[in-house]
Amino acid sequence: MTGDREKLGKHLNSTRYIITGLFLLLFTLVSTGIAQPGNALAEEGYGPGQDKWKFELGGYFPSVDTQLKLDGGEVGDNLDLEGLGLSSDESVWRLGGYWRFAKKHRLGIGYYKLSRDGSVGLSEEITIGDIIIPVDANVATELDMGFFSIDYLYSLYQGEKWEISGGLGAYWVDLEFSIGASLNIDGTPIGGGPVYESTDFNGPLPYLALSFEYYITPKWLAILKGGYFALSVGDIDGSLANLGAKLEYQFTQRFGLGLGYDAFRIDVDIDDGALHSTLEYKYHGVQLYGILRF
Repeated sequence: MTGDREKLGKHLNSTRYIITGLFLLLFTLVSTGIAQPGNALAEEGYGPGQDKWKFELGGYFPSVDTQLKLDGGEVGDNLDLEGLGLSSDESVWRLGGYWRFAKKHRLGIGYYKLSRDGSVGLSEEITIGDIIIPVDANVATELDMGFFSIDYLYSLYQGEKWEISGGLGAYWVDLEFSIGASLNIDGTPIGGGPVYESTDFNGPLPYLALSFEYYITPKWLAILKGGYFALSVGDIDGSLANLGAKLEYQFTQRFGLGLGYDAFRIDVDIDDGALHSTLEYKYHGVQLYGILRF
């Protein structure tokens, strides 16, 4: 019962986080639009619904926080992976974009992968299921996470400057984690012998998507996009929350640059019968990317 309440609390916190952020940023965009009554129409080639293809490629610089528990429930410790030698600040390549196959219909995609490994000498004992790794053990950890997203957006409203869209999407998450220890810090073998444990997850996490886009001028575009979902299917119980804001400038109708800030969180419980894993993964950071439109 306590575990169910904790999961519900996480889901409610994520919901409040998304709703509050959406309303604050929407209010900012609306205020900007009121303060700038604007020109009647965007220039030819700019504006909502006027592009067919959009591609984004650039760097993403997130600050990461990862908590993992193997053989969850009352057994095993919560592992702070950044405290076990994994870097909390990373830089990765990120790909995104969409195909507008009709004026009000878009199919979007995105991909990035974050691979980290590290080692550290333990300052306190940790427990993974019935395995105990003692103080002074030299622990090596590795975490690979790949994210591929796809979503469908329908434009609920398209004006001269505004586009408001809603739809459905899914993140395909590919996760592999391993932890091992065989030697103490001084190089002597661990008394109980080498220890090794691993877990993996490969599957979809669906979400509801909402997007606001506003052309401040024909070449300056502000974007707010969020997503949230919680589900329990078979061996998987999880939630996902995402919120991002971007500002883009088009040098020409084809080429532009974008600067954005993105926050993301997933909570997943996986029980495959042999091993029960609980993962809490969250990041936030800045992205800088080039834009190609057709």
